Amino acid sequence: MYPFVLGLHNTLRWGVLLAAVYLLVLVVAGLSSKRAWTRRESVAASIYTGFMYLQLIVGLSLYIGVSPYMQAILDNFGAALKSSETRFFAVEHVTGMLLAVLFAHLGNLLHRRQATEAGKYRVAGLWYGLSLLCVLALIPWWRPLLRL
Repeated sequence: MYPFVLGLHNTLRWGVLLAAVYLLVLVVAGLSSKRAWTRRESVAASIYTGFMYLQLIVGLSLYIGVSPYMQAILDNFGAALKSSETRFFAVEHVTGMLLAVLFAHLGNLLHRRQATEAGKYRVAGLWYGLSLLCVLALIPWWRPLLRL
């Protein structure tokens, strides 16, 4: 089960990144052209946020129980913190990605509350941009890019 869940988590990363780039292209285009927020932007925001939620569920299943690597880390957490790679997965990756999900959630929630079209684009750009920055900063780029 572990190889499947790890492969799924790795593959979903690309869905998250593609959805984020597409959404942010729409947001930048909308801001620069001063056009109305449409169903296309709303769907792109929902897809990105949905990918983030799905990635969170798969990632937490690895963190909490499926991954023997994480079980070994959690069994001796103090020693794990002494290694930069194990600390990355035990603390930094999970914390940063939780922030990324939170920022995506806030983007999805707060852009809807804006009274103006420009406000929707600004709020979406801020929160989804912060979410993508967290994702990009905390992907373990040294690991295989595709693990099938």
